[in-house]
Amino acid sequence: MPRTYTPIVGSQPQSEATDLADQIADLHPRLVGFAFSLTHDPEEAADLAQDTIAKALGAAWRFSPGTNLRAWLFRIMRNLHLNRVRDGAARPRIESLRDLRETAEPDGQLGFSPVEKQAIERANLEAVRQALARLPPRYTAPIHLVCVEELSYAETAAVLNIPVGTVMSRIYRGRRLLAAELAGGWR
Repeated sequence: MPRTYTPIVGSQPQSEATDLADQIADLHPRLVGFAFSLTHDPEEAADLAQDTIAKALGAAWRFSPGTNLRAWLFRIMRNLHLNRVRDGAARPRIESLRDLRETAEPDGQLGFSPVEKQAIERANLEAVRQALARLPPRYTAPIHLVCVEELSYAETAAVLNIPVGTVMSRIYRGRRLLAAELAGGWR
């Protein structure tokens, strides 16, 4: 008689893991809200919520059914946030172009001389390639797959094994960093 095999995630049967995933998905808006209270940045909050969900699903075997799922998720999120803050303290702060524009001159320029403005306008593909090479890999890989290889966001997410939302966020941030790099202000 053939043996039947029930796939499990951690120590939970598949149906329990699916139920947990559904419950976590239902809490997504609350996770984003809490993440925003920690980060004060909508993009960073969305990333933090995605990372929390991924971490929770990966550690689903640690969750005890019948306990407070929301509290467990918030604890994971808080720990992830604290790790990011600690890691970020060792790196220089990156200013967004939006923040730079708010402090720009009245005509909307970033204080560049006419020669600098002209150089920025004439940035060629080699300069873009070099600037792209200087970006952190977490941004260069999605940008390359979407812009050069012409993969969809879903295909890129599958290749990089990250959520589609994270791909979109990294491409958005990577493009902003790339623009800042080309303008000479990222380093």
